[in-house]
This record gives sequence, structure tokens and C-alpha cells, in this order.
Amino acid sequence: MSRLVRVHLGLLRETFPGERRVALTPDDVRRLSARLFIRFQPGCGREAGFDDENYVAAGAEPADLHEMLSASDLLVSVRRPADSSDFKSNAIAIYLSSRSDMKMPAAQSGNVVRLDLARIAGLRDAGVMDLWSRQAAVAGQAATLEAARELGATPGMLAIDGNFVRPIAMASIGTGPAGLQAIATARRLGAVTHGFGFEDDSQVKVERLGAKYLAANDTSNLAHHLKPMRFIITSVVPASGAAPVLLDEKALSELAPGTVIIDLAADLGGNCALTKPGHTIEFSGVRIIGSTNPASRDAAKASTVFSEGMSAFIEHLLGDDAALDLDRNDPFIRAALGHTAMERAPAS
Repeated sequence: MSRLVRVHLGLLRETFPGERRVALTPDDVRRLSARLFIRFQPGCGREAGFDDENYVAAGAEPADLHEMLSASDLLVSVRRPADSSDFKSNAIAIYLSSRSDMKMPAAQSGNVVRLDLARIAGLRDAGVMDLWSRQAAVAGQAATLEAARELGATPGMLAIDGNFVRPIAMASIGTGPAGLQAIATARRLGAVTHGFGFEDDSQVKVERLGAKYLAANDTSNLAHHLKPMRFIITSVVPASGAAPVLLDEKALSELAPGTVIIDLAADLGGNCALTKPGHTIEFSGVRIIGSTNPASRDAAKASTVFSEGMSAFIEHLLGDDAALDLDRNDPFIRAALGHTAMERAPAS
């Protein structure tokens, strides 16, 4: 690509059902527009609270989809674009795949170079570009707030039990970014917090947040520890394959009636035996919510966090003269292209 030609970027509107996030906010468009020519698909930020006028004021131009695709060197979106057949030859698509999409190839596909930011999760010095971790944290917070709403809890996460007012007990099963943020949020809201994970440093992570670690030797022993909990967040996912079932029907039947479970592993089958992705199931008085896109529930915050990481990655692709530099020896670009094996499956 000639270094005299200004790079054209296209911001796509999301088409995945229920997806309310946007890949770039007007604030980051304003910063990037000094180095890039930016077009956006009208309505792309509306569900996250950003009107078209905000993007125009930030220096971007509205364009119909066909015009934008045919002219853009970079196409950015939250989800992997469903159809890239009309993309400009050798265009670069940047997005964050869902866990269920990880089996799909990330690198060159047809005439499009695909850069999947989920694949840089955990890389040293990724910082804000680690969109998986940051979106998972938003999901953990959203899950806790959803559980509070389901329980009808007071703002201080208190439950009225006869003549007594007591704090609600919660547990996070999984100590990745989602699970740890769930603990932190619940603790700030006044819940008595507990956690459990399968990594070697899980206990340290849980206790660092001021929560009690559940010293369980196996899943049956874990179920025993969960009996006093009013709400449970599960977020354990493997590097590949289906999510492990941690709570079978017997374990679920032993929980107190009225317990709420938010299963953040729902799109990989769920950590509960009865989880149904995108639905709420009631079993023995326990509500199991198969949450498949919790970050999108807080679309404004999630989009702001997403946009910060996306704009940082775009800046990483640009040279000092604002020309695209797809350096395949760069560790972040290699990972995003799928040339570096992932050790875990991302959750957004």
C-alpha cells in the first residue's frame, strides 16, 4: 500500500441478535480521525447510546454499507462479520470472536485478512488491547447486577429473613476476569462473597479480593459448600470443547429454593447440567440463567471499554506516517492472525 494514501476505516453496525455494543465510540473516533479517514454505518452506536450526530461531530462520515465496504482498508466490529464477500480485496477485518466462533479460522480467508483480538488474551504487555479480559470483567459485573435484580435485593445486598436483615451470600465458581469481577462487584454491594477456581493461584486471587475461598476437593464437595449461597456465578470454560458440568441435577436439587445461578459458560453448554443458553430454567426452586452475552447488557460501558482496546490495536497497526504495517513477526499480530496457539477460550 502506498504510504501517500490515507488509510480508510469502516465502522460496522452489529447484526448479531441481541448485540448492542459498538466497536468504536465517538471519543476514540475523534482521536483516530486525525490519522485515518473514517466512515461509519448509520445506527452503529445507537443501541450503546451514541447517535450518528456524535460520530459526525467526531470527524467520521456516514456511508451506506456497500460504499463503505468497497472503500475501506480496515473494517472494525465487535462480532466477527457474518459476510465478507463484498469487502475490498486485502481488507483487514478486526473483531472479537465469541467462544463458539473460536473453531473458525482467524487468518486469511478469501480476500480478507482477519484479526481476532480474542486470540491475544493473556499476552504479556497487551494492556488495554486484551479485549477478552476486559469484556469478561464487564460481563462479571453485569452478571452480579442481574442476580441482584432477580433476587429483588436491596441496594446493600441485604435479605429480610423474618425479623432479621442479613447480607446475601454469593459464590463465584471460576477465577478468570469474569468471576473475579463478580466477586468484587458483589462485595462492593454488601454481599458476603466466596470463590472457587481450578487454577493453582485461585485461592490467592479470591482472598486478595476479601472473599472466602471454598476449599473443595471435587465437584460433589463443591456442591456442599454452595448450599448457603443465594446467588452463584459460574464462568469455567476450557481451552477447547464444551464447558465442564460442575453442578449436576443432584447438586442443583440440594441448593436452597430461591437461589439464582448466572451461568456465563452457557454458550459452551454451561457449567450447570440444566443450563439452556439464552433462557431461564427453574428447577427445584432454583433459577438457572443461561447468559450468552452479558457484556452487551451494559452496552455503553462495555462499548467504551471495547473501543479503548480497539483503538489501541489500530494505533499499533499504524506506522509513524499513519500507513498500515501488518508486521507478521509482531507478537500481537501473529496471535490475532491465529499463528499463536491459545491456552484458553475467551468469553465476551
